[in-house]
Amino acid sequence: MMETENQQIGNQIKPKTTILCSICDLAFTPSEQKTLICTNCIINQTDITVGITKEGIVNYCRFCHRYLRPPWTLCERESKELLSICLKRLRGLNKVKIIDAAFVYTEPSSKRIKVKLTIQKEVLNNTNMQQTFICEFVEHYQQCEDCKKEFTPHTWGAAVQVRQRVDHKKTFFYLEQLLLKYNANDKVLKIEQVDDGLDFFYKSRSHANRLVEYLSTILPIRVQQSKQLVSHDASSNLFNYKYVYAVDLPKVCKDDLVILPQKLCKELGGVGRVQLCYKLTTIIHLIDPLSMKCSDLSIEAFSLYENEIEVYNLKTHQHEFTVVDVERIHTRNLNESYISSSQNAFLPKLTRVTIIRESNNYVPVTVKSHLGDILKTGQVAIGYDLTQLTIESLEDISNYPECILVKRQINKEARKLRIFKLKRLEAQNVMEEEGGERKRNQQKKQNDQEEQFEEFLDDVEKDKEMRKNINLYRDEEKIKKLSKEDLKKKQKKQVQQQKKDNDDEWQDDDEDDVKLEDLMKDLNLEDKPELAEPVDEVQDEINQFITKLEKVTIEK
Repeated sequence: MMETENQQIGNQIKPKTTILCSICDLAFTPSEQKTLICTNCIINQTDITVGITKEGIVNYCRFCHRYLRPPWTLCERESKELLSICLKRLRGLNKVKIIDAAFVYTEPSSKRIKVKLTIQKEVLNNTNMQQTFICEFVEHYQQCEDCKKEFTPHTWGAAVQVRQRVDHKKTFFYLEQLLLKYNANDKVLKIEQVDDGLDFFYKSRSHANRLVEYLSTILPIRVQQSKQLVSHDASSNLFNYKYVYAVDLPKVCKDDLVILPQKLCKELGGVGRVQLCYKLTTIIHLIDPLSMKCSDLSIEAFSLYENEIEVYNLKTHQHEFTVVDVERIHTRNLNESYISSSQNAFLPKLTRVTIIRESNNYVPVTVKSHLGDILKTGQVAIGYDLTQLTIESLEDISNYPECILVKRQINKEARKLRIFKLKRLEAQNVMEEEGGERKRNQQKKQNDQEEQFEEFLDDVEKDKEMRKNINLYRDEEKIKKLSKEDLKKKQKKQVQQQKKDNDDEWQDDDEDDVKLEDLMKDLNLEDKPELAEPVDEVQDEINQFITKLEKVTIEK
């Protein structure tokens, strides 16, 4: 039913039309609503929050007090950052307009977050409607990635990665024995073995620094340091880092053939370009095969010319030579101070050796050598044959030796009479692989390392200077297996060497052999000592002694 009311507009009176609501029969002006339903009925009959989620979950890390956005973000309670995270958890807000949003106070211990939202939406013939409702979020505890790293058991705080990119492990075998002798690995958590070196893991940075400082006193190294942030406590402004020390060794090892660039030779005092590395300490010790003069190459100079220096290892390029004659080159006319200098340390051992290449129709060749106290006629020497090596830089060198002798070949049968052993580090091999071809390659690498370690034992047995830095232990099992005749032969050989004529100017190589009395006993703390007498007999003796004490009278 339609009713009419008068409305005055200026001097004219215009009638006002009202209609009744189709639901509640309340009179209202249709021009205001543009519908047949009044305002109250629209509010009661329409819900614009339909399709909007009113509950949600917020991931919270209680160790670092951060919320998952992602990423993990540090937010205070009832902050605008936390409000933004909560609103992103609600679905359906893209269809409405947000007028207002605010937090409703809740206790932190309740693990609840309440947000009061006011939204607006158009309904029924361009009619806008606002509605207010409350959304509730539950805090779920979840450990963030940074806290997982921090609370992981057996974690490490610093690591030392020692690398040498060569085809053998000779340097690492020697480094391993130095660490064991001076107990430089006492604070290590674990040791991992990789193809190019070893990884040492420590709990603290100071322990890793201690190892790096020790390595700098025994080997020429280059160190690079890096760090990675593990966790950050914003409340106390504390940072937790993991440190990694990359220790790089030069690609030069003992007994390697080194071809130096011409510019570096001038800086070293005009030495020849063809050099032999005879020792490796904090510097690289080189010797000229022609003049027998020694020179020292620092790690800084090596790093500067690293791309121009050529290195050839003995393991890959070795040749065998039979010694025909050994003739000493006398140096009596030279000044003693000249001979005793570091550059001329090998002049007293200088010899002229006639050798035969077995691969060249037994043609004799005469070369100079610094192995005068080692080589004898009839023995087999190992060295480099420069005529067989493919070295392009040799074309630019006018004068270089045909052959370079490095050491005497050791009979492999003598390994059976070896009465000492070395301790090894407990390193975990992280390069273990399973499956057909990979497994065969791994077995081949393992066999190659075992052969290299036997060669290292040969060098230790004949090098007296090297044994000063290594602890040698008795191999009780090997000694028990050896027959009495073998031991008598070995002892007789040592006695004959001690009775050798003192006028002999040459030092026999057998004098440097390892003697049984110089070896240490391997102490195993897990072994229980054997009792000299049964426990019952010892207890009876104690009881008898106490009985005698009771019978003793003390006189004043």
